[in-house]
Amino acid sequence: MAYLLRPYAAPRKTELTPREIQHLERHFAADSIEINIDGEPIDYGHIDEVEVAQAARVSALSGWLVKNLFYGGERYHVGVYFGRGELVLPNLTLNAAKYVVQIIAYYSHKPIRYTGPDGLSPLSED
Repeated sequence: MAYLLRPYAAPRKTELTPREIQHLERHFAADSIEINIDGEPIDYGHIDEVEVAQAARVSALSGWLVKNLFYGGERYHVGVYFGRGELVLPNLTLNAAKYVVQIIAYYSHKPIRYTGPDGLSPLSED
């Protein structure tokens, strides 16, 4: 099982594009106490797991059009699991998903299980 490790420094929004920043500001907020996904606050101490999954798209022409013309490439969903609850940030770029995962890893005070692509945040195996 992989767990998020705290990065040496908090991720910075300067590494995001203006469009990524705008999207995150509408749906995600974070401080040293909690994250907020679409108006729902979650204390870092309650987060059990973070999962990043590639957004599914229809393999036909319509799926290609949605992915490449509407969204501008691959998209990812970030799921945050806490107790019996779950909140999801859908349709993020890989760069925005990396930012969200690293924010959670940086401010969390406990180990959080991680499932998803490698390279988004430092990980430990236990």
